[in-house]
Amino acid sequence: MTSVHTYLVNAGLALARGDPLRALSLAGRVDDALGLTLRGVAYAQLGDLELARQSLLRAVSLSDDARTRARARAALVEIALSTGDPAAAARDARASVAELEALGDGRNAAMLRLVLARAEVLLGRLGEARCVVEEVLSGDLVPAIRAIASLAQAEIAIRALAAGDAREALARARRALERAPHPLLSRAALAVERELSLPVARIVRGGVTRSADLFAIEDVSTGHVLLVDACRRLAIAGRATIPLARRPVLFALVIALARAWPGSVARDELIGRAFDARKINPSHRARLRVEIGRLRRVLDGLAAEPIATTEGYALSSEREVVILLPPSDDEAARVALLLGDGASWSARGLAQHAGVSPRTAQRTLRALVESGGAIRTNKGKNVRYARPGVPIASRMLLLGLVAKK
Repeated sequence: MTSVHTYLVNAGLALARGDPLRALSLAGRVDDALGLTLRGVAYAQLGDLELARQSLLRAVSLSDDARTRARARAALVEIALSTGDPAAAARDARASVAELEALGDGRNAAMLRLVLARAEVLLGRLGEARCVVEEVLSGDLVPAIRAIASLAQAEIAIRALAAGDAREALARARRALERAPHPLLSRAALAVERELSLPVARIVRGGVTRSADLFAIEDVSTGHVLLVDACRRLAIAGRATIPLARRPVLFALVIALARAWPGSVARDELIGRAFDARKINPSHRARLRVEIGRLRRVLDGLAAEPIATTEGYALSSEREVVILLPPSDDEAARVALLLGDGASWSARGLAQHAGVSPRTAQRTLRALVESGGAIRTNKGKNVRYARPGVPIASRMLLLGLVAKK
């Protein structure tokens, strides 16, 4: 075995352990296709995606080995996902998976499937992402890839507000890492753990407002209470979910009645909240009666209804009424919270669901993109926004780049 090849073998092993600096020190002066591929992966692990892209493109152009070219192209797919259009990255990831499998590189094919799952998350297709990860986990995996796949399951569960499932997936990832310690994956697991414990909203219950983490949100979203979700503009009870984002008047009425539950709200106060009326006249009162009738029909499937009282109206419900609010009353907080559900949103859709003006939504999204709190994909009318989240594939953990000999 030549000394150069020994360096490259050890560089590949260093990358598999999550030690990119060691890999760079070994492969940094080797300018053939394999050395450039290893350097590209190392740069990506360190966060310099432009240097990584340049090294990998050079590797593709220089390589006369099919496996090395396929692995370099696979690495480029993940870089493209971090910086570009997730739909295009998903297509490229599928092609790369097929190429790697045809070459007998099952480990890197599994990694690219997880990159595909990441793209599906960014496109808001959580069900598809979940299926991809489950398919990967059904195979015979080395501990590092099993840990990555389990972290992927945890992120998908977080996006679906399934905190219990996320905690179980995180525990599986930690068990895999006990068998094969890995610094990068350990940091990713810690980031997921912190995300689970962070307060992300507020819950109003029994007149008391408390901060809520994902576990608290999951608990009130199971249907045993009537949940009025002011973050996503939903009403949830039992197995029924009523969307109200496109019915702002009905949402204004139900949130006002929920805040007062089990008490009542004066008619003039409801008019002011629902119609933004300053001077109330008989036409407003007539309109209120019409909208209350509409709200009664909408809530029928939730075993709840607005009822007339001597003071005004009250919300009658067979279940306890609970309200879920954004972490603050700031309009930008409502927009940021909606991005956490894994969907790929248009600015108009976010404005509608958050109950803010399109201009406010655009301003908030621009600030989030600049700060790294959101990513912007596509162009023109097809522009979409999503939350970056914890990277599923934890940046370029391509294993087996150099085979042991």
